[in-house]
Amino acid sequence: MEKISETDSTSVSTKTGENDPSRVTEFQDRKDIWLSTVEISKNLALDVQTQTTGELPFIQDFRNNDNKILSLLNQHTGSYYSFKGLMRKLNLHQQSLARALNRLEELGLIQRSVNGYKLNKNEQTSAKGMAMPDKRKRSEYKQLLQSYIPTGIKTEEIVQALNGRWFSRIRWIGLMESEIGYTLQWINEDDTFQINLRIIWDHLIIETNALSDDDKIEAMVGSCKIFEQITKLLQTRLHDHHVKALDSVRFVA
Repeated sequence: MEKISETDSTSVSTKTGENDPSRVTEFQDRKDIWLSTVEISKNLALDVQTQTTGELPFIQDFRNNDNKILSLLNQHTGSYYSFKGLMRKLNLHQQSLARALNRLEELGLIQRSVNGYKLNKNEQTSAKGMAMPDKRKRSEYKQLLQSYIPTGIKTEEIVQALNGRWFSRIRWIGLMESEIGYTLQWINEDDTFQINLRIIWDHLIIETNALSDDDKIEAMVGSCKIFEQITKLLQTRLHDHHVKALDSVRFVA
């Protein structure tokens, strides 16, 4: 049998490229790329599994909730909605709504105040295209009470006295501010009707969209309680006026 010399063996190894440093480096680079691809695939599969099992919400769900909030806030310029009001109006879960509100607030699309959540003025124009139709049209509302606001009583005082107040089963939603006045909104616990207090210039109008007889009675009772609260404010202001008048009187001996 013919022996292969060391020189011949080296030449064979060089031909096959087994000991070629450049070939070894190339092979290692390809291996690293392959391992990276496998790792990325595992991560993607994990993300899909996590979303499917509900551990993390879908991005599409985030977008839908964001659009619902922006659409509602953009329906009326200067509208404020409380957290509970948004939950009832949009039928969103508490945690989902909280995440969406925090995200929109961080993005600068909405702002929070003592009156509730409001769409930023700079974003009102950009949100016009996503306006959501109002299920409760103005024609559906029937007037229950109407009153004149006495001179000396500011509408802001009435708004402050009623802002965020609940009346038995009538829950606070939010308020809308316009050039001619305010609209304060409540809804019943069953979400079957809504009560609006419209303050237009120097007039108060309480209206509802209740349809059934039971809802109409409950709406009337709630409206009377709202009006009672306004009456208490007027009585307080009248009493303060009389006290001030008496203090200004000087008796001459």
